[in-house]
Amino acid sequence: MSGVRIHPQTAMTRPAKIDRIGHTSVNGLSSLILLCAAVFSACSDNQPHVQSVTSGSGPPAALSVEEVVRIGDEAAGDTIFFASIGDIAVNSRGQMFIEERGPAAIRGFDSDGSYLADVGAVGQGPGEYPDELSGGVLTGPADSVYVYYRRGRHLLVYGPDKFEFARNATIPPYPVEEGYRRENFRILGVVRDGYVARLNLVLSEMPVTTHRETSDVIRMVNLDGSYGPVVATGQRSYEAVVESTTLTLFEADQKFLLPAGIPFGRSTKWELGSGGMLFSGWNDSINIAVMSIYGPEEKNISVTHDPIPVSDTDIKDWLSPYGPEMRAKFRERRLHTTKPAYRRLLVDDNNHVWLELSATQDSTDVEWIVLDMDSRVVGKVTFPFGVSLRAIRGGRVYAVERKGGVPTVAVYEFNV
Repeated sequence: MSGVRIHPQTAMTRPAKIDRIGHTSVNGLSSLILLCAAVFSACSDNQPHVQSVTSGSGPPAALSVEEVVRIGDEAAGDTIFFASIGDIAVNSRGQMFIEERGPAAIRGFDSDGSYLADVGAVGQGPGEYPDELSGGVLTGPADSVYVYYRRGRHLLVYGPDKFEFARNATIPPYPVEEGYRRENFRILGVVRDGYVARLNLVLSEMPVTTHRETSDVIRMVNLDGSYGPVVATGQRSYEAVVESTTLTLFEADQKFLLPAGIPFGRSTKWELGSGGMLFSGWNDSINIAVMSIYGPEEKNISVTHDPIPVSDTDIKDWLSPYGPEMRAKFRERRLHTTKPAYRRLLVDDNNHVWLELSATQDSTDVEWIVLDMDSRVVGKVTFPFGVSLRAIRGGRVYAVERKGGVPTVAVYEFNV
């Protein structure tokens, strides 16, 4: 059986922690065959084993999901195709903005999948961006479209209707303390008075064999690109050791120290929901801290789960690309015996938390659970491997899936 499987599910509370630094007052259609759509027992015999998640408030309502739009499928007669897909942003009208990173383009589509227009273009003039985008595309509260690229830290803003270029901003280097440098600047979202940015900070001199020491800063960026108040910090970003890597730059080989994530390492996930709510979780367990960027509101979303053990085959597959020196570094760091509780965190426009759970080695699917702000599991859905969820808004899930070796965008409708 293939497709999307729906299951009821049940959950229990345990607190999470976030370091609070300060507050700010800135103010193509085909139907997808559903497996187990509303009746869990109809497909229970064909279920791969996944970890259980337990809620203390009874089973949730069944979550039904149906594919309603697919873009980029040549077999279905599409005439627009994607070479690669980065981000997907969705505005309040259900219009989609799909970022291609090489060659660069931002393509706009209506809610039914019909092509609208490209947003901006490659070039060096006003409203144009480099041929390789590496930042992202977002939409704002008034449906303006925002394109950010890290090279030069430029942010371009386009109008919500004809997508005409409106203005741009340049974000200066982050003023970090001596001994640190900025890396992995990411804009989490747009709010009425600016942008919520995540900055991952790392020591200037990276240790070669020890745990990579990093930290996150969540900070407001004003509309003109200047920095506003710090909203929150996180003392753990991700687990890695440092690898000496040779890269060819300017026709010459140069050695660099670059991070290599440890096998099944943990990391902190950050997402901005609606109303300025900020969600954060260290994915060793399902404990999500929630706070408002506007004031003192704070709470936790927590459920218990059964950890999935890491098998010898899992470790062998992970380490196979590395040589003896890196394998020794990984083992020196001490390898995890269980997988992270979840791999990805997304937040929809009703501030439901969607978590992609880690899968067993023999699983052919990826399983997502949906949590409300009261730590209740209100839905559970299983997608085949290769379906990567990118955005959830207006009762729709927006995902990237490869068909015939090329990426397509699939849109599913759901109700919780």
